Amino acid sequence: MKKFLGIIVLSLLLSGNIYAKSTKLVKEKFYSGNIKWKFMDYDLPEGKWKFFYKSHWSVSNVKINCIEFIQTENGIWKAFYDICEINNGGKLIHHLGLWLVSNMKKNKYDNCTLKPEYYYAQLWTKGISMNCFKTRHVDIYKELNNPDDPEGRGYLAYLKRYIEDNDIIIPKIAISSQHLFFSPLIRDKGIEILHQINPEFFGASKTIHSSEVKSEYHRDNINNFLSKKKFMIDWTDKKAKFHKRFEEKMKAKNYQRLDLKQFSTAEINISNDKDLIKMLNDLSDLYKSGVLTKEEFAKAKKKLLN
Repeated sequence: MKKFLGIIVLSLLLSGNIYAKSTKLVKEKFYSGNIKWKFMDYDLPEGKWKFFYKSHWSVSNVKINCIEFIQTENGIWKAFYDICEINNGGKLIHHLGLWLVSNMKKNKYDNCTLKPEYYYAQLWTKGISMNCFKTRHVDIYKELNNPDDPEGRGYLAYLKRYIEDNDIIIPKIAISSQHLFFSPLIRDKGIEILHQINPEFFGASKTIHSSEVKSEYHRDNINNFLSKKKFMIDWTDKKAKFHKRFEEKMKAKNYQRLDLKQFSTAEINISNDKDLIKMLNDLSDLYKSGVLTKEEFAKAKKKLLN
């Protein structure tokens, strides 16, 4: 009987039905494509990613373990990728769920309900299960040096130190997506993925403002910068598709999945006419330089859009 069981185990190992060995992550080494970490495998975004840190910290008896990757180009920060496992050692699973749901609903610094600095946010919760997707712009300098959340200063200290030690130039503004899912019906751990990019490396025009509030990507300002709005729409569309794949990987049940149908239709609409976008940008430049008054700018913009 023992011999028979041994044959079954060996067969499963050879067929790959038991979790493969985790990818050996070595600091300052580059990785691309698929990696295996803890109980899941992940597909890194396109390109080579330098693994630079493995972080561990606890909040309210909740343990958060993360692996951090970075991309740079010519000494400039290009992108950041963060994968986190959130757990409490298999104990008090109800406490973990309550903490996550409460943070995503009510955390005054960084929840998953639509705020001015977010471009898009959608949250589903039921009991102690939750599913969050959001996109936003981020003032990197502020996050590293003077974050709204006082706990963020300690958490990001390692990133600030790494950037300073390696003389990395940070962008004025980064564009970000967050994906977070937890359901005790599926597993006793939550998974969070954070992806941040320097938009100038991915087709966006040069960033003007570095302030979070004054940024062209801020929802209160973005309609005055249509090329930036199109970039943000395309980013949100791309990351919504990623979130659907993320839900599949997390084995989320149908009722736990977010309604993201709008991102496969033309419901979010902006002109794809490059000539129109160029004319609007030129018009905006004339207004900023003082050639046009506010009234003349508004009138000319309305005429173009109509």
